[in-house]
Amino acid sequence: MKKIELICIGNLKFKKLKPLEENFIKKINFFVDFKVKNLKEIKLKNEDILMGKEGKMILESLNTKDFVIALDKYGKKMDSIGFAKFLSDKISFYSGRVVFLIGGFVGLSKILDDRIDFKLSFSDMTFSHDLFRIVFLEQLYRIFTIIKGIKYHR
Repeated sequence: MKKIELICIGNLKFKKLKPLEENFIKKINFFVDFKVKNLKEIKLKNEDILMGKEGKMILESLNTKDFVIALDKYGKKMDSIGFAKFLSDKISFYSGRVVFLIGGFVGLSKILDDRIDFKLSFSDMTFSHDLFRIVFLEQLYRIFTIIKGIKYHR
């Protein structure tokens, strides 16, 4: 079964969203082997040092064969159908895991640029990390229903 992982800096802070997160993870796991990896949130005032440390933690979590997608407001925008086609192609033709990244509050470090294969934007807006995680999981579930022809997406 194809493996997909979401790597995030920090845990959910709004505990009432945890059941919703768990529900989407369970639904996604019907289609693929999906995991969320929460990396330790670092508390530093210097944002450059913080971003570098987070970037190193993310790099250590990646395998050489992973196809890495950064969730970044400056990335390419797609509708759900386009995202479904894109992800279906990556799952079908890529030998490693597909890994999605959500950075910390200061964003993703530039040291990740050479390791990121694609940047995907959901919006020009800024979202809280907790809410965005739920939006991402819902969209990922929606993508698999589109790929499999299940009527959820309408």
